[in-house]
Amino acid sequence: MHELYTQGWFRNFVLPMGLCALVTGISLVHRFADKGRLLGTARSTALCGTIMACTCAAAMITITLLLPHAADVPPAVAAAAAGGALAPRVRQQQNQQSTPPFVAMITLGIAVLLGHLERRLIHDMYCHCHRLVRDFEDIAQLRMFAFDARAHLRGCAVQTKDKTTIDGLYEDVEALLDEAAKVEADVEARRRQRELQDFPKELHSRTREEAEDCRQALAKAKEACVQMLEFGYRHGKRSGDRDLMRIRQAAMAVEPLTEAPTPHP
Repeated sequence: MHELYTQGWFRNFVLPMGLCALVTGISLVHRFADKGRLLGTARSTALCGTIMACTCAAAMITITLLLPHAADVPPAVAAAAAGGALAPRVRQQQNQQSTPPFVAMITLGIAVLLGHLERRLIHDMYCHCHRLVRDFEDIAQLRMFAFDARAHLRGCAVQTKDKTTIDGLYEDVEALLDEAAKVEADVEARRRQRELQDFPKELHSRTREEAEDCRQALAKAKEACVQMLEFGYRHGKRSGDRDLMRIRQAAMAVEPLTEAPTPHP
């Protein structure tokens, strides 16, 4: 290692770029710790790689321009400082005149990429959690999934405050599921009443408005369940996704509750 460090190409370029990439990765993890998974999808991974490459490029330009004027500054230190610039901190006043134009352009590009990455992480998180609940069309199945998912998320949570948050989110799911069940029962009661009163046969099924009321009530419960799953997505591990998929499959395998048809008198 000492022999490598004596080589100018390693000391001035390879080592600084490696340190810059490492510090940039740590900064990204710290910056987006509560917003999703940096390597959750191919697109988020590509954005992370692009940001790291741009940061290393900015560090390389800075080192190239800095070395002739500041020989006492090790290139590795300058590169690490460039990577650490991505860490969230209080915005400080910068001297724009001292910033090389190419570095300023790359820095602006990095800021744009960081915004894209944040939106991508939020989008990936929502899509992942929404896929877990989108196929539920029966309230009882969704209730079973939400109950088991809550137990799983609480079991994976380490801090007491996280468990309390999960319980609060689950209570919201339960309340909306109860509301959806009430809407479903009211609609079914009106439909049966029409059957018993010998309404025309086309009115024996749910009307468009009644079907929409049921759909919206169930959609609200699904959205609340998504919010509970998103909390687990942000604070949990990727290995927990397989457990949630098994819980989902078990809930989907349960036969939906159906009402027996009422015979006409």
